[in-house]
Amino acid sequence: MRSLYLILFLVATILSCNTKTNKKGTIIYGKINSAESGTVYLNEIDHFDNLNENFTIDSTAISKNGAFKFKRHNLNSKLVSISTEKFKPFTYQIYSTAPQTYFFGNCEKFFTSIPTFYISNEETININWTETKSIDSISSPDNSGALQVKLRDFYLNSNRIGKGKLDYDVKSDYKTYWEQMLIERDLDLKAVDRNNIKTENSFDNYVYSEIYLGHLNKYLNWFEQNFPDQVESLIKNPESDKFYSNIFQEYNMHQWNSKSLEYYKFTERYLNYHMNIRGKSFENYYKSTQDKRRVAETILSGKNKQRYLKLIDLRMNNDL
Repeated sequence: MRSLYLILFLVATILSCNTKTNKKGTIIYGKINSAESGTVYLNEIDHFDNLNENFTIDSTAISKNGAFKFKRHNLNSKLVSISTEKFKPFTYQIYSTAPQTYFFGNCEKFFTSIPTFYISNEETININWTETKSIDSISSPDNSGALQVKLRDFYLNSNRIGKGKLDYDVKSDYKTYWEQMLIERDLDLKAVDRNNIKTENSFDNYVYSEIYLGHLNKYLNWFEQNFPDQVESLIKNPESDKFYSNIFQEYNMHQWNSKSLEYYKFTERYLNYHMNIRGKSFENYYKSTQDKRRVAETILSGKNKQRYLKLIDLRMNNDL
């Protein structure tokens, strides 16, 4: 009899634990206007995993009055999007087929044409969603999605990065431009609560990573395009002037948010820089090879090291 009671107690405990687990996570719900579809899809976006075909987390029906509600999912520190059509996240469509385009500037439409959320610890996200053919709009009637509205507004304005006194269509003194870029980057970073950026997966660290590395990526695009001779010289003799090499040291100066697109782009750029140093010649991109994998294994660290090595392996297999 004692054994029977013990078994019943263990079963009850397991069921209790399962119940508690099911209560954890985030529920996304709301109302959509102008929907031609009867279904909403919830997709995960992970730029370091852009060959993954299993990106759809869930789907749910849209009621006659436009209401929708997803089941509770563990979405903590995930970048997700919702859409009324089932298709690959935009960055997957590009980087899975043309990874060499990683260094192109940020396109705000990646994250504003459909609602895109970076979720930290929200229990619920309630939004009103107006679907359009170009850029969707969202609002949060109870403020549970206030951070997600803030993120959308950030991306809507992200194409102004570097649009202050800098004109990246003009060739000018690159060290003067660097100093001006730092000023403008600091101005943009005022939108971030610096007290929260030490937590890698926080919302503020996600935005911080996008802004900080977004400025670096944009500046390096301009510098490498306009000063090819200088770049070649700094690659062949990096000890002659630390200006270029110091920029890449920024890669290891902070715990960047792994879901940041700009972090993914800067990872590719960081790896390419080290490939260039070894080859003593500049290339924008190196295809995935065993040599590139060996360099990545040497210079990368942290949890994204294995994720990036897996991505290289998948690309090599796809090219066979």
